[in-house]
Amino acid sequence: MQPDSHAGDLIFLGIVFLFAGIIYIIPSIVAFRRDHPNRWIILVINVAFGGTIIGWGIALVWAMRAAQRVGSTSSGGESGLNLFVNDVKKVHVVEPPPLPQSSIAQELERLHGLLTRGAISQGEFDDLKARLLGDATT
Repeated sequence: MQPDSHAGDLIFLGIVFLFAGIIYIIPSIVAFRRDHPNRWIILVINVAFGGTIIGWGIALVWAMRAAQRVGSTSSGGESGLNLFVNDVKKVHVVEPPPLPQSSIAQELERLHGLLTRGAISQGEFDDLKARLLGDATT
């Protein structure tokens, strides 16, 4: 065989593999072009099981099926993986327990402790003490 025929054979083989690859991923292309809600799962099924005719056919049929969009239908009547997406869940909201109210004396002791440790300055201590005592008188 001549070297030119090998190059021609390689080009022909490349074109054949390109077309085979495109045909292989047609279900995924269809799912993504139609913006199917399960397009990523269809892609996984197509890549993993597309080598079998059954896997490729299942992926293609699923990609071609009418996709249910949010807001286009009522919450009922879904099927497949969309069964649980629109389920309403009742949630009981409980108010958190109130924080314990400390007395003014306890708060003054806490502020004095912060002052003695150097966490706050004398001016900050006086300011906080005035606010605390001002709130207590009202």
